[in-house]
Amino acid sequence: MAVKKTIAIVGATEKEGIRIANQFACMPYRFLFISNKIIELEEITNNILEKNPHAEIEIIECVKDGCWEADIIILAVPAEQNQKVAGLIKEVATQKIVVEISDKEKDVNELRTILPYSKLVRVSGNFQLKEMVIDGEDNTVNEEIKKIFKQAGYKIDISKKILSGHKL
Repeated sequence: MAVKKTIAIVGATEKEGIRIANQFACMPYRFLFISNKIIELEEITNNILEKNPHAEIEIIECVKDGCWEADIIILAVPAEQNQKVAGLIKEVATQKIVVEISDKEKDVNELRTILPYSKLVRVSGNFQLKEMVIDGEDNTVNEEIKKIFKQAGYKIDISKKILSGHKL
């Protein structure tokens, strides 16, 4: 039996975090919902479990502990918090996929300096319309993230910058 991958959603109580948690919960992954708003995390988790009682969800208050356990880390926090969160997880994010969620294209070099040994991917676009673009340095990682988001019902394109060999 294959081991389930673990996806941590940092900022699971934020607008995009809630959307992603709800979209992903029916998928065959183990989820770690991370936020310091524990009561909201419990409400989100209970709502998801009512619809999908087989979802495997754990709620965690400590960002570092939650990301330590994860295979894939999704940063669904407001953009201004990305650097702070990256600083908290840098010791446990080595060689892990770190997905930055953004509603617009922007430079991820600030995360690259904090997380130099992580596999960074940016997913941007319109979450309400479920139309996203994936932008990352590693085509294998891009394809893995594309597969996960498509499985959750998103329309995904991989940035032409990456396909043409452009590095973030």
